[in-house]
Amino acid sequence: MEDDLEYFITFPTPMPKETQRRPPSGEEDEDEDFVFVNGANGDKEPVVFLLGWLGAQDRHLAKYCTIYNQRGCITIRYTSPSSYVFIRPTVKLMPIARKLLSLLRDMSLDDHPVFFHMFSNNGSVLYYYLTQAMTESTAPKITVKGCIFDSTPAPRRLFSAARAVYEVTPGSVWMKLCVSLGMMLYLIGWKVLSISWTIISGKLPINPPWSLLEDPARCPQLFLYSRADKLISFQDVELFMGERQRLGVPVLGKCWQDSAHVQHYRLYPEEYREMVYSFLSQCFSPGGVTSQPLPAAADNAEGESKTKSD
Repeated sequence: MEDDLEYFITFPTPMPKETQRRPPSGEEDEDEDFVFVNGANGDKEPVVFLLGWLGAQDRHLAKYCTIYNQRGCITIRYTSPSSYVFIRPTVKLMPIARKLLSLLRDMSLDDHPVFFHMFSNNGSVLYYYLTQAMTESTAPKITVKGCIFDSTPAPRRLFSAARAVYEVTPGSVWMKLCVSLGMMLYLIGWKVLSISWTIISGKLPINPPWSLLEDPARCPQLFLYSRADKLISFQDVELFMGERQRLGVPVLGKCWQDSAHVQHYRLYPEEYREMVYSFLSQCFSPGGVTSQPLPAAADNAEGESKTKSD
């Protein structure tokens, strides 16, 4: 622990490769070699930051931690307090971002490859401030190999914010309604002040996590999302994917049809793990990650082919 930063770190104890579960005879496991065994062959174990969703507890993130620990990765888990995302996030989250990055230097992990796994907009907002902290001269020089976005990102909207607050507020329905209504009124007031300040100062407001569209980093990105998500629209996620791909970022995605917000791993554990392992394996492969056709692009291509055939 450092100051009031409540984070959790796990160092794995993976089995040797020859003792790992082998696929049935006649089948090949293309990710079998992706196991880091205590830095064997000079490899540095990847460090994965798991940045939790609004109201997430460590027991929730610990389930995702095992995905990475089973392959020999080091994990650092942290969830920013709910109020930090809505009330002066720059003042609250920048110091946290600096402390999280300093952990790598303090534990001599700054020369390890780093991945970020964000859950919902709460995790992506913190990741935005991590990207800002990484540009500071005092920040450790790290190599970010890839990012995974689970049920995120999307522009922050009043209704989605109020609904998220409703879901994480304990107590009766009336308590949930009062808190979420109060948060909506606060956000409306803050939006009015933000617009007024923009007019007066001439400076555009910063709107994380959507500001990550302009992130100068070009490391590969994997998006895990659903059409049934009521908090984060799949259209927003796919729009973000398209814009990042247009900037030259290698982009992969997996869209489920019926999983709720940050519930993809609970409903589809095997498929979820396979997507994560495949992504990490590609990030370390000599050829790197090759972007897949975006859903909209695939639909357009299918429509054009049908038109031509007609």
